[in-house]
Amino acid sequence: MSSAFENTIFEDPILNVIHLLNSIAQENPAAISLASGRPDDKQCDPSLIDRGLARYKHHVAGTEHSLATLLCQYGKTSGIINEIIATYLRVDEGITVSNPESIVVCMGFQEACTLTLLSIFEGGGVLLVPDPVFSGITGIAKLLGIKIVPVPMATFLDPSALRKIVENLESRGEKTKALYAVPDFSNPTADSLSCHARSAMLSLASEKNFFILEDTAYRYFRYEGDAIASMKSIDSSRVFLLGSFAKSIFPGLRMGYVVAPEGPGVMSFSGRLCKAKSLITVNTPALCQAVVAGLLIENDYSLKGLNHPRVLSYTKKRNHMLECLEREFPLKVGAQRTVSWNHPAGGFFVNVQLPFVFGYSEMRECAKLFKVIVFPTTLFSLMNEAATQVRLSFSNATTSEITQAISRFKAYVEFRLQ
Repeated sequence: MSSAFENTIFEDPILNVIHLLNSIAQENPAAISLASGRPDDKQCDPSLIDRGLARYKHHVAGTEHSLATLLCQYGKTSGIINEIIATYLRVDEGITVSNPESIVVCMGFQEACTLTLLSIFEGGGVLLVPDPVFSGITGIAKLLGIKIVPVPMATFLDPSALRKIVENLESRGEKTKALYAVPDFSNPTADSLSCHARSAMLSLASEKNFFILEDTAYRYFRYEGDAIASMKSIDSSRVFLLGSFAKSIFPGLRMGYVVAPEGPGVMSFSGRLCKAKSLITVNTPALCQAVVAGLLIENDYSLKGLNHPRVLSYTKKRNHMLECLEREFPLKVGAQRTVSWNHPAGGFFVNVQLPFVFGYSEMRECAKLFKVIVFPTTLFSLMNEAATQVRLSFSNATTSEITQAISRFKAYVEFRLQ
C-alpha cells in the first residue's frame, strides 16, 4: 500500500466506533450485548410498511398527483412529504414551519447532519460539541475538515460556563458557527438540557450569531417528569432541527429530515441544503417517504400513540437495569459506592462510573472472558474524558438478558478489583 494512504483521517478512532461495535459482537457471538443503541427488535413491526404505503396511496388518490410519478420517478430533491412533516411537527412539537420548503427530507440523521454542516461551514469556523458525544456528528465534521471544539459535558450544561467558552474562542479570533446539542437524553450519557439552559443557549446563539443543531432522536422516550419544549419551538431563527424516524418508527426506513432556520431577516438555507443533497443522494427514496407519510396521516399527524407501547416497554427495561445494578452493586453502610450510575429520565442508556479505567482493551477482555459487551464512554470523547465510564444500553435487550448481563459485568468488575 502506498504511504500516501497510511495514517489518514479514516484511521481516526471517531470514524471507527460503529465498526468497532460490530466487530466486537461478531468476535463474541455468545456474549450478551448492552453496547448497541438499537431500538427493540420486538418494537419493529413490518406491518407498518404495508399500512403506511396503503394509507399514502389512498391520500394521493384524492389529489391531482400521479402515484406512479410520485413513487416511481426521481422526486423533488427536498422531498415529497414536506407539508405532512410540517403538520406533524406542529401537532407533536408545537413547531410552526412557515414554509414547507424549509424542510429537506433526508436519508436518516447522518445525511441531515452532513447537509447542514456543508451549508453552514463554507469558509471555516468552529463547531462546538458536548463531550462525550455521539460519534456521528464528530465523524462527519472530521471528514468535512471542520474544526471541532469539544466542551466537557458539565460545562456544556452550564449556561455561564458555555458562554465563557464561546467568548474565549472569540477573543482568539475564532468564530463559533454552530453548536450541536441533544437536549433530551443525549447519547452516550443521557444528559438533558434544562428549560433555562435551552433558553440561555438560544440567547447566546442570537447574541454571538451562531446556529444550533438540535438532534431530537430520543424526545419520545421520556419515562418520568414533564416534557421540556424543543429549542426549535422556542426560537426557530437560530435552530436547524435534525429529526429522524429511526427510533420513533424503525431504523430500516433510513428516514430523517432537517428543518432550516426561519424568521424575519433569517437567511434561507433551503437552496444550499438542496444543492448539496442533489449531489449526494439526488433525492430520498419515495417509497420510504410514502410509508412515513401514510403512518403520520393514519395517526392524525402524531407519533405519540404509536410510541406509547414502546415507552412503556423501555421504562420497564430501564427500571429493571437500575434494579439489577442496585442488587449487584449495593451501597454498603458507611461506605461510598465503588460503582455508581446515573438515573436517566429517558433515552436508551445508563452511564456507569467505575473505579478503574475502561477502554477498548477492557471491552474486549470483558466480552471474551465474561461474555458481556459494554461500551466505553470514552470512545465517544475527543478529550479522553470519561475514561472510567461505560455506557449500558437497555433498548434492545430482554429483561432476562439484562439480569444475566449485569451479573456477568459484576463478575468482571470483581475480577479487575482483585
